[in-house]
Amino acid sequence: MVKQGRFARSSKMKQIKAIRKRMHQPAGRTIHPDQFQDFVLVRYGLTLKKRLRGIDKETVQRFLQELLVVTPIDQTWALPTILRATLRSIGNKVPYQFYRIVTKEWTEVQHFLQREIPAVPLENRILVTDPVSDNQLQEIVSAELAGNTMVEMVHDNPAMQKIVTDEPYTTLQTNLLNDGKIDWQKVAAVSTPIHFDPEVAEDAGTRQWLEQLIKE
Repeated sequence: MVKQGRFARSSKMKQIKAIRKRMHQPAGRTIHPDQFQDFVLVRYGLTLKKRLRGIDKETVQRFLQELLVVTPIDQTWALPTILRATLRSIGNKVPYQFYRIVTKEWTEVQHFLQREIPAVPLENRILVTDPVSDNQLQEIVSAELAGNTMVEMVHDNPAMQKIVTDEPYTTLQTNLLNDGKIDWQKVAAVSTPIHFDPEVAEDAGTRQWLEQLIKE
C-alpha cells in the first residue's frame, strides 16, 4: 500500500475561519494571491457546502483543497486539465469511494468553480474554460482509477514493473466502464484486494474522515 501521508489536514479549517472574519472587502478592493486558497474555501463553506449532505461535504472540501494546491492562479483554468492534475496528485491517498463521491458531485463542483473562481477579487482575474462533459468525466476518473490500481499491483514488485505496459492499463480502464459509465461495482471488486489503512493519516480528523469514507 502506498503511504497516504498527510492529506488536507483538518486544521486547515482554523485558517478558513480566520479569513472569513476578514472577508468583507470594500468595493473595488483586491486580495493578495496568498489569500486565494482560503478565500475560495470560505466561499465553498458559504455556498456549495450547505447544499451537500453527509460525508460529501468534507470529501468535496478536501478535493477542492487539493485542487487549489496543485493549480497555479496565474493562468486560465481549463477544467479537464485541472481535474486530471488534481486526481493524479491525490492518487492512492484515498480509497475509491472518494472518487465515487467526486464523480457524483462533479456537476455541482464544476458550477461552483465556474461561478466563484472568476469572481475572486485578484488583481488579475482567473478565466475558467472548457467545462467537463459527462463523457469526459467518466473517461478522466476511470483512467485515474485504472492507473491507481496498476500502481498498487506493481508496488514493491520490480519484476512486475518491468513487464507492465500501457496495454493492461487501458484494458483495465475499459473493463471499469459499462456503456461509457463507471461501473462502481467493478471498481469495488478490483479495489477489494488492496488494503487501505486509514491509520497512516497524520491527524485525527483525516483518519476519522477516511474511516467513514471506506464504509460508504
